[in-house]
Formats: sequence, structure tokens, C-alpha cells
Amino acid sequence: MYVIAFANPKGGTGKTTSALLLAEQIALAGASVTILDCDPNQNLVEWGHKRKIAGRKTPFNILPRPDESEVIEIIDGLDGKTDYVIIDLEGTASQVVTFALSRADLAVIPLEPNSVEAPHAAKAVQLVNRTGKMLNRNIPYTLLLNRANAAFQTSEERELRVETTDSHVKVLPVSLIRRAAYTKIFGEASLLDELRSSLGKRAGEREIEQIDKAILNAREVAQKLMDLLEQKEAA
Repeated sequence: MYVIAFANPKGGTGKTTSALLLAEQIALAGASVTILDCDPNQNLVEWGHKRKIAGRKTPFNILPRPDESEVIEIIDGLDGKTDYVIIDLEGTASQVVTFALSRADLAVIPLEPNSVEAPHAAKAVQLVNRTGKMLNRNIPYTLLLNRANAAFQTSEERELRVETTDSHVKVLPVSLIRRAAYTKIFGEASLLDELRSSLGKRAGEREIEQIDKAILNAREVAQKLMDLLEQKEAA
């Protein structure tokens, strides 16, 4: 069982969206997935609830936020029952976050590529490293640039990638692009693949193209994250 935790002490960085996109891509690849929604807003639990009311099946399980004292027990209890556990963590530094990171095989730190969010991401990296030192083990992590420009790499993104390289901070080579489809999946309690199949014959070429690009981007990000897990396993 692999545990992937999405963490950033700043709210609104795309943790929930990234977690949902990854869960769908892993499930499409044939593996079993359980999402642990540790965000107090419970957006993923609500997303799953809307699907259940609408009579739509979800290809992965979604568990609600546990009590602080139950986090480790719940994660450990999933071993042997699911291939991947994806944890959407709250946007604050808390015991829940620390406990979840203590079980993580990979910590993913989403952030928008700008100077405002960079310090918060740095704090998340420090938290991951401190948790690893406390446990006397290395917790692999990567920054995931989120809501990046689709047409070109902005100067802020270029500068951030240079700064992180110079500081030996790990950044995923593929960014999650700003796409309307990534917002739409929450508004419609949908999966990306469902957006594509529900377009119908009247859909314009541009609309189809935009969703196809969103699917391809999500798939590329998921593959890069899986590559990091494979590297950990090989090490």
C-alpha cells in the first residue's frame, strides 16, 4: 500500500483538486484507491455524496475526516485493503497533518507559481523534513505547481523553478495547468472522463479539445508522481 499526502499550510492551493485528479487516474489504471478527506471543509466527501444521490458510482472510496487520535490507526488499518491511500490534508499545520505525514510514502505540496505562495510551500517542506527527522526516516516530497498558465511558462514560474533547483528543493517537472474542467468536476460532481463522455454530438471542437487537454495533463502529472513512488521503492 502506498500513502500519498497532499499538504500545504496555506488553504486554496489546489490540494483537493490534485488529490481527486490523481485518484481518478490511478483508478483508471486498475488499482484500488481510498481517499482520506482530512480537510475540515470535507469537499471530497461532499463530492462523493452528490454522486451517490445522483446514482452514480465512484471508482474509489472516500473516507471522512477522522478524529486526531484515529488518523494513524485508520491509515494503518487500510493496509492490505487498498493499493493507494490519498490524503487531502487541511490548510493548517496540525497534529492531523503531522500524523498523516508520518505514514506518507510521498508528500505532494501544491502551490501556484508565484512569490506569494512560495513561502508557504517552504514551510510545508520544512514540516515534512521535521516529521521525517522525528521518525528517523526520509519522507520523499515534491512541489506540484498548480494552476499554471496553459499557453506559456510565466516569468514567475521560471524564476520559481530556478530558485528551487538552486536550493535543492524538489519540484515535479510537469505542472497542473489551469483548466476549466478541473473546476467543473466539482460543480457537477463529475470525473474528468465523464465530462468527456457527456459532451454529446453537439459539442464544439474547442470544447472537446479543452477537456482532452485537461485529461492528458492530469494523466501526465499522475504518471510523474507514480515515477517518484517507483524511485522510492527501488531505493
